[in-house]
Amino acid sequence: MERIDRILPQAKRITGGSGSRGSSKDRDDGVLRLDDEVCPHCGRSLEAEYVEFPPALAKKYGKPGEWDYLPCTPECEKKNERQEWEHARRESRVVSLKERSGLSKRMKGYTLDSFNKFASEGAVRAFEKVMRYVDEWEERREDGSGLYFFGGVGTGKTHLAVAVMNEVIQKKRVPGLFVTVPELLDNIRGTYNDPGRNLDDWMDAVKNAEMLVLDDLGSERATEWVQERIFVIVNHRYREALPTIFTSNIGPQELPAKLGDRTSSRIIAVSEGVRLDGRDHRETVRNEGR
Repeated sequence: MERIDRILPQAKRITGGSGSRGSSKDRDDGVLRLDDEVCPHCGRSLEAEYVEFPPALAKKYGKPGEWDYLPCTPECEKKNERQEWEHARRESRVVSLKERSGLSKRMKGYTLDSFNKFASEGAVRAFEKVMRYVDEWEERREDGSGLYFFGGVGTGKTHLAVAVMNEVIQKKRVPGLFVTVPELLDNIRGTYNDPGRNLDDWMDAVKNAEMLVLDDLGSERATEWVQERIFVIVNHRYREALPTIFTSNIGPQELPAKLGDRTSSRIIAVSEGVRLDGRDHRETVRNEGR
């Protein structure tokens, strides 16, 4: 049914034996005709046949078989196959984008649906802002505006930020990149200790990613060197109007003291603040599991 469901998303699943399917007026020479299901290409009514599963599949799916729609005309079947190919190509593109996103295995599973938006009042408000951002993605992308998640440890900042990126990758096929600030700075420092190490391509990807999640901003000690490295990235993305999503334990009002006026003014200018409060969700989950 998976193939048919992709082609006909409105189709109802029909399972079980033919003895429990419909009335006699639904039958035509022993074949069930689904009057409300039509070919999306030519409009003809689709017929269905019951396909029995071999024992291994029957055990796997917990049923002896299922109903499947018969192909329409050869011309329509070719169009269906073309749709399937396009769908597979798009899904392959999503997998490829996620593989290059810098996300860990766990983070690839972060979604808007898996975020506990009722964990606190702040989570409810944050989720509303995030949904609006996703809905308005094309406009946000055009003007280079992003989000600035801030709040205590374990309140869901990274989860929401990554969920937005996954949503944009999945629905919009937009390449995204996830980088933690400590990792970014460690990599830059590493080039001083290893002159043969070349980070030009990686740094170029960070600066020019169509969507960048810069995680844990402000966690490093605010040295002049740190401020300058962050400014180079933020300023480039600001000038090129590239959307950036930040997460931080510090609020926007603390940014100037931590990162300097130049960097903080650019972040604030292009980011909508999203505050997350409440208890550490990870600690809550551990406690409830005891």
